[in-house]
Amino acid sequence: MMSLAAIATLICGGQVGSGSPPPTWAHPVREIMQTHCVSCHHTNGPAPFSLARYEDVAPRAAFVAEVTSQHIMPPWLPRPGEVELRDHRGLSPQELAALQAWAASGHLNGDDKTTARVPETKVQEVDLVLTMPEAWTVPAEGDVNWGRRDRDKWTFVLPILNEAPLRVQSIVHRCSAPRAVHAVTYLADDTGAALWNDQRDDIVGSYMTGDVRDHSSGQCGGTGVGSRVCRLPQGYHWLIPPHSDLVMEVHFRPTGRPHELRESVGLVFATDEESRPVRSLLSMVRRVDIPAGESQRVADEYVIPEDVEAIGALPRALGVCVSIRIAADIPGEGEVVLLDVPDYDPHWRLPYMFESPRYLPAGTIVRTTWQIENTEDNHRNPFLPVERLSMARRTGAVSSLLYVAAEGPESDTRLQEWQADAMRMRTH
Repeated sequence: MMSLAAIATLICGGQVGSGSPPPTWAHPVREIMQTHCVSCHHTNGPAPFSLARYEDVAPRAAFVAEVTSQHIMPPWLPRPGEVELRDHRGLSPQELAALQAWAASGHLNGDDKTTARVPETKVQEVDLVLTMPEAWTVPAEGDVNWGRRDRDKWTFVLPILNEAPLRVQSIVHRCSAPRAVHAVTYLADDTGAALWNDQRDDIVGSYMTGDVRDHSSGQCGGTGVGSRVCRLPQGYHWLIPPHSDLVMEVHFRPTGRPHELRESVGLVFATDEESRPVRSLLSMVRRVDIPAGESQRVADEYVIPEDVEAIGALPRALGVCVSIRIAADIPGEGEVVLLDVPDYDPHWRLPYMFESPRYLPAGTIVRTTWQIENTEDNHRNPFLPVERLSMARRTGAVSSLLYVAAEGPESDTRLQEWQADAMRMRTH
């Protein structure tokens, strides 16, 4: 934890004892709560308690200072890198220091106890609403499945019944159990395979990943706690083929009581006639085999065959993976880190969109590395007690998606063909 001298230095712009007033709830703590915290920490929000009032925050001042200084909260996994990310949730050094100093100086109120306002979420007009045909109940407590890992996900199929292709620019998740639902990823399936699997029994949904054959859940983005809207930049869209189903993989956390789950998903269509389809390039290590108590760094790389613009990325791995790094080795430029997640947590995973599309010319090498810790010290390890870890999946035991758009229809077709060929080589 910072010393008070260091705190004062940050707050006063480097001039300790410059006469700047100590931080109070009135300024700047309420504003920090309003900007970074109360979108989740409000009455009936997804967080377990409110941080909207002085009376809510003051008793927790030391706790708030501690979890923010350790970057546990707000939940933002990537570290600042060479490619700026959109919708960054992290606190600035000045904000972190202000919270530390406020806790250390007795959490002063100041001259105003006004409640922090929950930011008004702009109600986005959606073009099509999909709702789960039946409700499902999130269990009060967790369970263990056949693979020795905690049962914390369930997949649902939402029929779209579209006769024509849909160009989706944003996905708006309307959550019926915000305290239980964490990460959600989406995939458009026009094969009928997901619906067939869902209808094999009378259970609502299925304990399966949202992947369909060689297609990974997350190809149509994802949402999560604090970010229930996934939007592409203007000029880009996810292309949903005719006669598709939306496959929704929900990661949940039991809260000690059951929650009825009946989610709705709103689709916002792209209006720009020049909008380009976004494709998902998959990095994957199909099999991992790690003895008990050991760690291993695994990696994958591929060469992009076409000029593309990179829009964002989605890391995909279980809690046995502790870090993920995606870098691009660009011809004539060298390595650029696209996404670096040094402390990966699958419950907080989201698609991370770049502030601006990043041009990657043909010949760019994309390298992804995953650090896997099959140890007791890895507190997120779902495979406990620790035994030899042997996993294999068609879309990767560990993986990630890079969202890209080709420069034109012919290039887009070649890119899809290359991706299909690469998947065939990996899975046969």
